[in-house]
Amino acid sequence: MEMKTILKTISLVGIITIGLVGCTTEDSQYSPEQVIQNTLKDSKPVGPYYGEYDMTISNEKMHVKEWIGEDSKRRIEISDEKGKQQSLSVNDGENMTSYDQAQNTAIVMPITDELKDVSQSSPKEQAELLLKAVKDTHDISLKGEEKILDRKTYHLVAKGKGEKTLFGDIEMWVDKENWMVLKTNISTVGGDTQMEYTKIDFDAKISSSKFTLELPKDVKIKKVDSTLKTEQITSEELPTVFKKAYLYFPEKGKFKMVKIEVMDVVDHKELAIEYEKNGVVYFTLSVFPTPKDMGGKAETIPGEKQVKVRGQKGSVLEMNNFRSISWSEKGFNYSIMPTDPNLKVEEILKMVKGMKLVK
Repeated sequence: MEMKTILKTISLVGIITIGLVGCTTEDSQYSPEQVIQNTLKDSKPVGPYYGEYDMTISNEKMHVKEWIGEDSKRRIEISDEKGKQQSLSVNDGENMTSYDQAQNTAIVMPITDELKDVSQSSPKEQAELLLKAVKDTHDISLKGEEKILDRKTYHLVAKGKGEKTLFGDIEMWVDKENWMVLKTNISTVGGDTQMEYTKIDFDAKISSSKFTLELPKDVKIKKVDSTLKTEQITSEELPTVFKKAYLYFPEKGKFKMVKIEVMDVVDHKELAIEYEKNGVVYFTLSVFPTPKDMGGKAETIPGEKQVKVRGQKGSVLEMNNFRSISWSEKGFNYSIMPTDPNLKVEEILKMVKGMKLVK
């Protein structure tokens, strides 16, 4: 189960300018705009607290228990719908340890600033990211006030405007007292997700021992460096990035490479080359080895079209201001992301025919 988050901070101007529409209920003192602003005004997690919630992701049901302590310490236990524990993760402030009981394996990662952004986001912060992600594609209204766990909440509804978008309709129930999201229903291209708290205790006394994880003596431990290592290289070093030759755009005239970066992404390297033309940033080319388990029919998302790229099966994704052209060829995955708004997809599909092997 993989989850990715996209955005982090919203400025006051960004909050105010979110395109919210809809009317307030007569018995509510807040408009939809004010509810959103209060929900997003504090990016710090609510805590300490103890909570339990049920979650369904694409028909996979699970039950989650969470202990949120001081200094962002936390313990998360995930069980299947029959109550059998599937995984256990503990953040003790220095390391995050994830233990898989079935496999008797554990992954230990040091807590870095980058990992904090991913591992320590609360449902409230996740809602913040989601609301910003849909600000241009959805209309948000205040449907009314309802009770969740005998706590008063605002019921927000985000309706898609009919544009090509990753998300469908979204519902959130936001606690009136502390602005924490207690229930969500989200429709995405990968399936629907529902989350609802079944227990919440904002006055919980949590022992420090909860954030200590004692692993079995025979557990297999894998230590992972959570820092994404990025190295800038020169064009002369391009042939050394991968073990075999790959395609790129050679420099020609005023068409130049202005930045070349190599990133260590868990089990492979990824190359990113930024090109400019006539002194203007033109596009970025990304290259990485095709994963061995990458096969089968890929799911098409809204805004994505299947096309031929250099005679290979590829895709063009256009969603709001984001565009990309991707394909696989002879053991490598390629992706081109235009930066210049005047660079058309049709032009790129012609340009790729002139790509050469790195020598």
